[in-house]
Amino acid sequence: MSRRAFRIGVEEPRPASAWALVAIASATLWLTQQLAPWTVAIQLLAIALSFWRRREPFGWQTNPIALNFGMMGVTGATIHVALQGGPATLGLAHFAALAQGLQLIDARPRRTEFLLVALALFQVILASNLTDSVFFTPLLIAFLFAAAWTLMVHTLRSEAAEAGDRQDASLALTPSLFRVTLLASSASVAIALVLFVLLPRFHSSLLQTPNLGLGFATGGFSDHVSLGDIGRIRNDSTIVLRVETLEGKAPGATDAYWRGLAFDHFDGKAWSVTPPTKTRVPGSAEIGIWLKSSRKPANLVQRILREPVQGAVLFGIGVIQEFQGSVRLLERDVNGGLYAAGQGGDRLRYTVTSRQIRWSEEQLRTDVAIPPKQNRGAIPKREGAGERHLQLPELSDAVAALARAITEGAGTDADRVRALEQYLLQNGRYSDTPPVVDPGAERSPLEAFLFDGMEAHCEYFASSLVILARSVGIPARLVGGFAGGRENKIGGFVELSRSHAHAWVEVHYERAGWVRYDATPPDLRQRAEGAIAFDEWIRQFASAMEHWWFQRIVGFDRSDQMSALRRGWLAWRELTNSPAPAAGVPRAKSGAFEAGWRNPALAAVGIVALVFLLWRMRAARSQTTLPNYYNQALRALSRHGLVRASALGARDFARASSEALPAQAAAAFSRLTESYLTERFGGRAPADPSLDLRALRQALSRTPLRELAARVR
Repeated sequence: MSRRAFRIGVEEPRPASAWALVAIASATLWLTQQLAPWTVAIQLLAIALSFWRRREPFGWQTNPIALNFGMMGVTGATIHVALQGGPATLGLAHFAALAQGLQLIDARPRRTEFLLVALALFQVILASNLTDSVFFTPLLIAFLFAAAWTLMVHTLRSEAAEAGDRQDASLALTPSLFRVTLLASSASVAIALVLFVLLPRFHSSLLQTPNLGLGFATGGFSDHVSLGDIGRIRNDSTIVLRVETLEGKAPGATDAYWRGLAFDHFDGKAWSVTPPTKTRVPGSAEIGIWLKSSRKPANLVQRILREPVQGAVLFGIGVIQEFQGSVRLLERDVNGGLYAAGQGGDRLRYTVTSRQIRWSEEQLRTDVAIPPKQNRGAIPKREGAGERHLQLPELSDAVAALARAITEGAGTDADRVRALEQYLLQNGRYSDTPPVVDPGAERSPLEAFLFDGMEAHCEYFASSLVILARSVGIPARLVGGFAGGRENKIGGFVELSRSHAHAWVEVHYERAGWVRYDATPPDLRQRAEGAIAFDEWIRQFASAMEHWWFQRIVGFDRSDQMSALRRGWLAWRELTNSPAPAAGVPRAKSGAFEAGWRNPALAAVGIVALVFLLWRMRAARSQTTLPNYYNQALRALSRHGLVRASALGARDFARASSEALPAQAAAAFSRLTESYLTERFGGRAPADPSLDLRALRQALSRTPLRELAARVR
């Protein structure tokens, strides 16, 4: 007979750890926010119902026909999710969640808990590919312990049932076994932390869906700009960028512009890049790529954490000279826009080294606005760079007449551009509601804006400035990105949400190159920051924790790994090879050592190792330390001349002492000895040893010391 055929079903209710296991695995999927609300409701109902009726289940919980109908419902719900057009990962997540709830409701005798644990593990694996939340790791650690304890309890109960004594399982489930299970789970986490630092980093996309949740709404940014797009997300606080300034002085909120893409072609309703093709930037982004050489050094280094953005666009301030980050393939378009090819759906961390250039009005007045030189091979011969940045859609002559009227009397190109900018700033008003244009009207939306009140949001102001500038022969283009931002005082970085998406203008000069202009009135676009309320403090704290978690743990890539190992090696070399300091001369601090332990992964390994060592030392002391009641009993006997030798066992000493002790004292000490042995080796605390200790002391107090000493001899 095979082992599988011999194994019998366990009829006892599942341990409480089984419900903890299911709840933890479900919570990891809830973190992803990808499950339908009705699925979460069914999971919660299944957990509550099965735990409530764990000892007296309903009849249908043991009926195979009812449970098969439940499985048919799970299959139908999974097919329904799959037919909605979402990625296959979501269908798998819904199936695992619903099937696990059904498995928990099933109250029939079970030969194994493997299916319950396997479904829970599958949920955790799915969640690991759908979220990088800071709460996932503590849930994973709790899941490891719950799974280990659930399987151990089931195995012991099964073995006891096969042996014919079901009560033996409860005798084996002692606190010491619980501690060993906890220690084993903690050791596995410690080993995982060590492997996290040592093993190379790989990007896994086995279950991850790159296009999950993408679209303009994901990041508040797109690879094209249509009139009216940005106004729809003005009240959306979803964070898109978190920016840390590592070197240099970051610009203030009124002068901070994170450039994304520059658009040169306007058809009257939308802006695009022409041609739309992109070229690969040679080099490895993980090591670092030089994008632009300059005689003047960079003056700003920022580390940026970018959320998923449609088009895989990357952002930075000023002229980016160097790029380094977790980007597999860096691409660039004809206008200098940067893209992380194939990683639009990824959260990315990268560092940009850039130069901020501020030109004075006097410098620009001595310059000339001319189109940029054509990059050989970058654009088709039939349309040069000058044509692209002077292109105009079909508009009425009134637009060109307005541009000439505004710039009349301006002596230089810089004065003409500034006059156009000031006209829009002084006569326009920012509004989240764009002008309503009749589809059958002859005038375009831009003409309606210019001649009917000039009240709209930034795309209208930027588009108007570009068109007015081009109407008087000044090359200009529209730029999309993010502006302003809000400081996270807890994390020490700047947050830019979808509501900070913005459009501005760049004009090209012969010597200065592309110079930024912003014609959007700042009255509503730049909202003042007030004092931090409690709810805002909680939000900033959560954002800071998420930022730290991704920067230090989730985003710990190969470049960080090599840097951490190198710092650790240098610290070790410095500690072992440094000569001893002379007398009276204080030893300098090890910069490499401090830098090495600044890395959170190495620090975590060290902390776990220290906690483990202290725990083992405490456990060793507890094994050699006698319980208080047994110590008091030994001291009471020693005062009467009965001293236990170190090589003598506890029971042997009790038997030897019984010959010299009165009957009542011998019985009391024998019970105390058994209580001590049960607590030390059986893992169970005695009922109440104080009664036996009192009986021993009373019996010894009634026996004269000389008489007891004579008995001992």
